[in-house]
Amino acid sequence: MNVPEYFCGKNFSFLLNKKTYVMGILNVTPDSFSDGGKYFSPESAVSHAVSMQNTGADIIDVGAMSTRPGAEIISPEEEISRLRGVLPLLSKEISVPISADTYNVETARYALEHGAAIINDVSGKFDPEMAKLIKEYGAGWVIVHGGDSNAESSCTKDIIGSVNSFFKSAVSAAEMCGIDKKSICLDVGIGFGKSRDDDAYLLGDLKKINTLGCALLVGASRKRFIGEVTGESEPSKRDAGTVAAHTLAIAGGADIIRAHDVFSAVGGALTADRIVRYRKTDDEQTDRIIIEGLKIFAYHGVNPEEKTDGQNFILDIYADAAVRKACYSDDLGDTVNYAKIIKTVKRAMTENKYDLIEKAAQKVSDAVFDEFPAIRKLRITLKKPEAPINADFGFVAAEIVRER
Repeated sequence: MNVPEYFCGKNFSFLLNKKTYVMGILNVTPDSFSDGGKYFSPESAVSHAVSMQNTGADIIDVGAMSTRPGAEIISPEEEISRLRGVLPLLSKEISVPISADTYNVETARYALEHGAAIINDVSGKFDPEMAKLIKEYGAGWVIVHGGDSNAESSCTKDIIGSVNSFFKSAVSAAEMCGIDKKSICLDVGIGFGKSRDDDAYLLGDLKKINTLGCALLVGASRKRFIGEVTGESEPSKRDAGTVAAHTLAIAGGADIIRAHDVFSAVGGALTADRIVRYRKTDDEQTDRIIIEGLKIFAYHGVNPEEKTDGQNFILDIYADAAVRKACYSDDLGDTVNYAKIIKTVKRAMTENKYDLIEKAAQKVSDAVFDEFPAIRKLRITLKKPEAPINADFGFVAAEIVRER
């Protein structure tokens, strides 16, 4: 899996993998499931946004149309009219990026023209017109998996596979439109077209989501599955369950969490980050030892002459090992001796004859792991530059990656 480094656009940039970012929810609607009507006036909306920023929100996500199940679908014109009194004021009063929660292209354009830097698109589908708009403005794009409305009461057969398939298709389509992966944030869509079991499985197996080099957002705040688990019918009283769900999401790789109660979200994220992102001790952290171009004469191949005449093989070895102590002690005993690695590799390559270089690479991996307990992970590329193939080529190779 590609590990993302940034979620960024023309007017914002978030360095990932160092902390969890909190997206504060600002609903300027009369009918949102949790706080509908509470921040409907421009004054109350701006005041709440400022309060969320001061509490630690990294993004303010403004929604002018409720996306709760059964909510009234309003026109883009009505949606824009609700934003018109808020966005111009908001962009003057807060310094963190503004996200517009909409799937209407007309609304998204208005939002980007009036201070928004990110579009949080909950449509659950790839919209080429939205992609053009994102590209035009250099905006960030949150792409949400919408699921299947028929899944509300039954468990999807393979919810992880469904989400991964959608993300792969959407990211590929976005790249075809010229949008960089760094501008994309993927949202698994907790509560959108999913059963409560689906929501739980996604949070529990979040590490299985292939983010394809994009940032990952989880928004479980006050959702129905938390209400069902806790027995709490009032959404505003589901914040404890929200923190638990988001903590699990952070442990599973979430870069951004979306929450109503920013105070508890920030506190939960700081605590989870301290445990998950900074938990490694010096002994647990690994550095990389690299040996490239190691030439060894051996007798591997499916052809008889390869086992009698032999040929040259070239190995590139990348070993992740706990050798940080050596960086300070300058003591050979605190690292992995390169010369001994080479000696072990040569022995593993020459003590037997194999048909396949894949088998030879595996034997090298086994020998190195047996000999050097400090090595946690190996990537071995075994090249065969003299393979008896009637073609003009540099080399054929097998590459394996193994972890303890």
